Amino acid sequence: MIYLIKEIVSAEPYKLKLKFNTGEIKLIDLEHKLLEWSKTPDSKFKKLLEPEYFVTVKYNDEIESVYWDNGIDLSPNVLYDMDLIEA
Repeated sequence: MIYLIKEIVSAEPYKLKLKFNTGEIKLIDLEHKLLEWSKTPDSKFKKLLEPEYFVTVKYNDEIESVYWDNGIDLSPNVLYDMDLIEA
């Protein structure tokens, strides 16, 4: 199945509560992945480790996913399959 994000329900540092096209709402904790993805000196993911910046996440209704102004967007399928906290 192809998963799409329909809404950002809430955002707090490193956690996104997202509503998917399945009707499910999932709370996804990205902290460990962001730490992993930020290991290289030139990684754009380092910016997402700044709590104030992380919560500036936006919804792109054309691709039905989330993104940040620094050019990072995350695949809805990847987010759907990530470890999550019960919403």
